[in-house]
Amino acid sequence: MNQCSAKILLIEDDVRLASSISNFLSANGFQVTHCTCASELDLKVQNSKIDLIICDIMLPGINGLDLLQDTRQDYQGAFIFMSALSDVETQLRGFDLGADDYITKPIKPELLLARVKAVLQRNSPNKASTESNIIQLGNMMINHTSRSVMINDERLKLSRHEFDVLWLLSLNKNEEITREYLFLNIMGREYDGLDRTIDGRVSRLRKKVNAYEGAGCKIRTMWGKGYMISTGAEF
Repeated sequence: MNQCSAKILLIEDDVRLASSISNFLSANGFQVTHCTCASELDLKVQNSKIDLIICDIMLPGINGLDLLQDTRQDYQGAFIFMSALSDVETQLRGFDLGADDYITKPIKPELLLARVKAVLQRNSPNKASTESNIIQLGNMMINHTSRSVMINDERLKLSRHEFDVLWLLSLNKNEEITREYLFLNIMGREYDGLDRTIDGRVSRLRKKVNAYEGAGCKIRTMWGKGYMISTGAEF
């Protein structure tokens, strides 16, 4: 599944916030449907295949926690709580009920996008098979199992961290990947706005890959946005 063709159902009773989130995610390629309460959920899920549900907890009628508990019998897709409730007990209950992530409000749009992409990546039905295969980008071949990279039959020497970055970029070739997304998926934590660890790894990786004129792919910095590995006419 191409992440940016994913269908997202947003359950949020704050109409102004829901409109802002829907517009932002739609602008980033997602198909977003909005409903304000649990009573609309069954119809929305039945009428179209939903890849991800983003749900508030304090909803009119059935709250988000009870909604997830009831929904998990029929809906097996990704589920994210997004709530102003930040106490540990509520977050733990959300995860116990089967949530894939728990986001506390307010959250910056870029971080929300990164969390959404991370959850969809983890829940992709093709993820296991993709990670066992070889990715070919131009004249570069990446083997995830052996963690090796060949360009024009010459082995590219990468550190463990550089390979992790390359693999993640390659899974999302020709797509802009934010620094926040890389932090969540490689470092396992949110970007704090100051840490340059990922920037350093991408910089070293870019120099190594882009040094090959005939690689057929390049790593690019998308200023103010993040990074991309481009192939063919894309670069």
